Amino acid sequence: MAISADAARAVAVLACLNVVFNGVLAIRPPRREPMAAGIAQLVVDAALAVVAAVLLDPSATPLAWVALLVPVLDAAVLSGPVLAGAVWLGVGFAYIALRMRGLQGDGADGEMVRLGLQQLAAAAAVAIPTGYLAARLRDDLDRAHETLTTARRRADELERVARHARTLTEAGDPGRVLEAATAAATDLGFQRVDICRRDGSGRWRIDHAAGEGRSPDPASDRALERAVAENRPALVGTGGSEHERQWLHLTGFAGGLILPVWQQEGRAAAMRAWSDTPLEPDDSAVQALTLLGTQTAAAWGNALRYTSLAGWSRMVAYEAAHDALTGLANRAQLLTHLTHAVDAGRAGGPPFAVLYLDLNGFKRVNDTLGHDAGDAVLVAVGQRLTRIARPSDTVARLGGDEFVVLLRELSGIGDAIAVAERICAALSRPVAVGDHQAPIGTSVGIAWGGGQDVEEILRLGDEAMYRAKRRKRTGYELAEGLAPPGPGTPRPPVP
Repeated sequence: MAISADAARAVAVLACLNVVFNGVLAIRPPRREPMAAGIAQLVVDAALAVVAAVLLDPSATPLAWVALLVPVLDAAVLSGPVLAGAVWLGVGFAYIALRMRGLQGDGADGEMVRLGLQQLAAAAAVAIPTGYLAARLRDDLDRAHETLTTARRRADELERVARHARTLTEAGDPGRVLEAATAAATDLGFQRVDICRRDGSGRWRIDHAAGEGRSPDPASDRALERAVAENRPALVGTGGSEHERQWLHLTGFAGGLILPVWQQEGRAAAMRAWSDTPLEPDDSAVQALTLLGTQTAAAWGNALRYTSLAGWSRMVAYEAAHDALTGLANRAQLLTHLTHAVDAGRAGGPPFAVLYLDLNGFKRVNDTLGHDAGDAVLVAVGQRLTRIARPSDTVARLGGDEFVVLLRELSGIGDAIAVAERICAALSRPVAVGDHQAPIGTSVGIAWGGGQDVEEILRLGDEAMYRAKRRKRTGYELAEGLAPPGPGTPRPPVP
């Protein structure tokens, strides 16, 4: 069968290009091709191999069958050694048939068959094991590629977990911890995430939610109760009961993961993450979210402790600056505010005054109605003084039945006198104690803030208060050295 030199060169170039093309496919990143595409490529390779072998080897030398190895290796990579053997037999017999057709009438048929069988036997000894090894190599490459892809995905998820763990740690408020946890779970690829909390009555409710879709009702979530009771993560829809799978199907999701966060004295909190695809225990997203759940539980506990500590610190600070009975400022807070007023006055700030009060008849209330009634009177007095004072003023209880009102930003002594008169009028009314009306009154000493120090101002107010008290009726007195009120300023004691 004679062919022209140009035709031989063209077939040779085409066959070489096909070999190069198959080599490129062999070294590309592993990827499973559809079966239809693989069969089409196999047919093309087989046709080119047979034509090349017949046209380029008119003398039927043993080198001709080498071209037939390409489709055999393709078949091995596509489906394994069985298909490789079948392809080799097919292209081999096609090659022999074409060679015999080209040699008809020259008396070489028997020799052609013998030579073809030798070539097939030699090719089988080389191509079938080579095809098997090629198939195993491709499987190994696929597994390596899958392992590398999984490792990269896990590394990316762990990096996200670490980043979100820092956010959780920095969140000092329990509410912010839950919000950060739901955002982190959706970032890991879950479609819907919610935080469920159970109160003391055993009822579950959803506190926080993020993502697409609608969270399933926690009241009917048996896996939620199971996860909290066992205090370990639980997958929903994987290995569960038929009822659980039906319930999950009705929710619109294919899988879920429940992570307990906190529980104490019947109360609990848990995070639920829902997915559109079924979840397995060895899924990287499940493992990453489980790790994130541990971080969430730790951050939640730290936030609760921090909140409790902050609340305790605020309580201690409040108690250190306030009277325990009336809630008014105590002596320590009064001295602090009075020191600021003195310093501001020396620096040219607005004038101020101190009203020093002592209740009249308070001992009689304690003796006749009891100390509980006395405490009620003190609380009522504190409330009346607070209603009279301005936001810039300070109302303090020094102890017993002694009170002090620090008046700031006054225009003159007349302002202090007007406040003292309102106080005398307010405290001249009896205080209702149960079925009794406890009569009270007050004596007020007014000290004007000048160049004195704190203790001197309080001493002057205390002395003025005792002068008013010696009159044995409700009223006020100015501290020594203070000018009497000017014309038009009321001064008479309140009866």
